[in-house]
Amino acid sequence: MDFDGSQKGAGWRWPLILSVIFLNICLPALVLSYGVLWVHSLSNFEAPLWLGFLTPSILMVTYNLTQCWFREAADSWGGSVGYRVLASIGLLFVIGGLILCAFIPYYLQAVVYGVLCGLGSSLISAQVDAVIFETYDSHIIIVRGSGFLGQAVGLSIFPHILTALIDTYGYGHAYVVLAGIMLQSLVAIMFLHIDENVRRPATFSRYKDLSQAYIVYKNEAMDHFYGTELQLHHKNNKSWKNPSDDNVRFDVELNDDDGFILETITPPPSPEEKRRNIFGIDILPQIPEESEESDTEEIVPVTDNNKKRLSVAIKRLSTLGDSIDGCITHQVRKDSQPKGETNDSNASTEFFEVKYDTITPMTDIQTEKLLNTFSFRCQSAYRSVKRKLWIPSYRMYRIKRRLTYLLYSINDTFIKPLTRSLSCAKFYPALLLSFSRLSLLTICLVLLPMLASEVQPKISILEMNFLMTLHGFTWICFLLCTPWLAQTPKRNYKYVTIFGLLVSTASAFVLAADNNHDSYSIGCVIAGFGYGAVTSCWEGTVQDYVGARKWPKVHSALETLSATLLAVFVAGISFVVEKENGLKLVMFILGITLAVITILWVVIGAVSIYLTKVKSLRLHKKSLFRKEQVDL
Repeated sequence: MDFDGSQKGAGWRWPLILSVIFLNICLPALVLSYGVLWVHSLSNFEAPLWLGFLTPSILMVTYNLTQCWFREAADSWGGSVGYRVLASIGLLFVIGGLILCAFIPYYLQAVVYGVLCGLGSSLISAQVDAVIFETYDSHIIIVRGSGFLGQAVGLSIFPHILTALIDTYGYGHAYVVLAGIMLQSLVAIMFLHIDENVRRPATFSRYKDLSQAYIVYKNEAMDHFYGTELQLHHKNNKSWKNPSDDNVRFDVELNDDDGFILETITPPPSPEEKRRNIFGIDILPQIPEESEESDTEEIVPVTDNNKKRLSVAIKRLSTLGDSIDGCITHQVRKDSQPKGETNDSNASTEFFEVKYDTITPMTDIQTEKLLNTFSFRCQSAYRSVKRKLWIPSYRMYRIKRRLTYLLYSINDTFIKPLTRSLSCAKFYPALLLSFSRLSLLTICLVLLPMLASEVQPKISILEMNFLMTLHGFTWICFLLCTPWLAQTPKRNYKYVTIFGLLVSTASAFVLAADNNHDSYSIGCVIAGFGYGAVTSCWEGTVQDYVGARKWPKVHSALETLSATLLAVFVAGISFVVEKENGLKLVMFILGITLAVITILWVVIGAVSIYLTKVKSLRLHKKSLFRKEQVDL
């Protein structure tokens, strides 16, 4: 099926888009709205500040460290059912983690909530990204923008939902009800499948170099290759007058737009025609098999395939059976020959007559005595030890093979991309940009509810939830620019990202210095704009900055190293949280870190403007001046 036609027939697939939006509303809220749960846990159990501060960081570190593994699992185990099965398993991880948090002590909730919910969210996110990539091509930015819209909506409504659950059912049972809410995502997971009729060909895969060599053996998408291999045709939809006719036949099909279309149909090649595969090796024509019964037997026609081949096979089997019977019946044993007769096949005339009277049969008692002898036991023990030492069992072979496969997977997933990325100078600014996004997600958003408790006069929980909703609403306001971003070249994404970093840095300093209700509200508003800009454009910025070819190699290393850097950063500033005004000090440290990253990317943006605009304009003016001089 042609790809263009399949894209037109596929359309937007609204059920899939709605399922992606719903999954992004529910699952990212586990880390976006964790600050609300943290506030209630402090009021109920008087838990330490550093414990709640580490929980979203553990979730994001687990999420980023497992994304590369689950992305490979999505590509390997996908299909019509695989995406939904893996996403359902991820949902079970999330629900299991939330239910366990209701029955374990509060000091263990950080690890269980972070690890299990991070694993489940990572597994579901990998399936969603794989389905989106395989389904959409030109609309992929709009669909991913719709996913970010769902995250903003989840940030707006889930603080109110969590507060109502805790007030109604209590802190412990609120986790169980929240798990029931997450269970409703199973309906959206059932829409995560790819329509095989409109699926993109393998040439559009993210692993294009590997897939081109593989699909040749599956005889897929042969129209996208250029070689000496003869193209295959579907014989059910085509017909010809004579297979040996070399002329080309045309079929007329009606069309609503042009009236008719002339479709060229190529007759099948003759057996004498030479063909070559993609490697340049000649493909020989098939030679019909002859029967072994007689040389005068008629050759089986090609047209009568099933009946004739079956009859020839039966005849060959019967002939072979007669031959075996003849060999058995005409066989002569040496010990049964009469005296005076000799065997022509052997010149020896000495025979040893064997009769059952001269042979004592081996009984079970004698066999048991033989097996119980000391020498036999020693030999069997020696052979058993030798077999275990030198000939390991198949189970040990399987264990070694799986261990080798795991080591190669770790090398291909972590070590090799890491060594390649660290040798690239452009990787380090991209790493800092990814770290800034994670720090805004796990530090700034989590500290917002706690900062509301230190404002004078103190802000109530209901008003705090409203300000969190205001943060999500400003994020939605920025996402209205998604259609414009879809038409914007990726080389201009860096300017939007720099704008987001500037606004986020300003919001961090405003929240660090807030002493009243107004400054806190302004900080929430501008933080929503900055976080929306950084989240929407950071990936396109990094992809354009490091290059489209290096992006698949850099992507996994970028995720793992940014998660490791976040873990180290959060572990370092967790000692500051317990001090007096520790929350504002943490926001101030975050503002300084974002300021350094912003200055670096401002320099990168200025160099890009100079190379693309100013320098090219000067060269254009010089060329015009030289042209004028030549004309004069």
